[in-house]
Amino acid sequence: MAIYVGTSGWEYPEWVGPVYPRFGVHDRLRYYAHLFPVVEVNATFYRLPPPSVVRSWLTRTPAGFRFAAKFPRSVTHLRRLDTRVPDLARFWTVVEPIRAAGRLAALLLQLPPWLPFDAPAFRAFAEAVPAGLPVAVEFREASWLVPEAFDLLREFRWAYTVVDEPLLPVRLEVTAPFAYLRLHGHGRPLWYDYTYSPAEIASWVPRVRALAREAETVYVFFNNHFRGDAVANGRALGDALGLPPPPGLGRLDPAPPD
Repeated sequence: MAIYVGTSGWEYPEWVGPVYPRFGVHDRLRYYAHLFPVVEVNATFYRLPPPSVVRSWLTRTPAGFRFAAKFPRSVTHLRRLDTRVPDLARFWTVVEPIRAAGRLAALLLQLPPWLPFDAPAFRAFAEAVPAGLPVAVEFREASWLVPEAFDLLREFRWAYTVVDEPLLPVRLEVTAPFAYLRLHGHGRPLWYDYTYSPAEIASWVPRVRALAREAETVYVFFNNHFRGDAVANGRALGDALGLPPPPGLGRLDPAPPD
């Protein structure tokens, strides 16, 4: 059993000061790896980086550090799981260095809120994904919360993404060898503009441990990035769970405000 806590992304300008000291942008990932042992890469959702950039991520982080990466939005949102989208084949190439290094936590398939459940279409997409890749699926529409959808996840050994958000209820479902949790927040109008209170953090401790009893590995990502709250909340949850510092690194305190 292993629990990894991190944040959704690391490259936020507003984190300079609250989280990062004021040095070069290329050092932010290295600094982040002093705080957490895993990160969820948001950049691949918007634009696929060249493999050379991905390889640089590996050299700037310790050997035990892991990456999750989001499927491109051209696949999930613009073309609604169309396997003919060129970005899908490019995505495999982009994440291959991470997979080959044994440092791939998961590939996050975040579905759009306007996409209803379609079992044949979902199956066709799943069958086009190379076998053995760790995929986590985030539903954002209530029609997916049906037994048939969860059965499909179990069939392909893909993880249901447990979410804390305004759209769907919290559902502690484990459908793969690993569990995947995203805490978006409940801000209005923006979900992510939210600070989890100490009581809310404490309420997630037994739920994360419940997931860990069923899954070999649990990944938890805070997506409330405003003001660096994801970092503060992520570290608070890690401390509450009694998690050790990232492999080979000590904990650092976030940089004080200017």
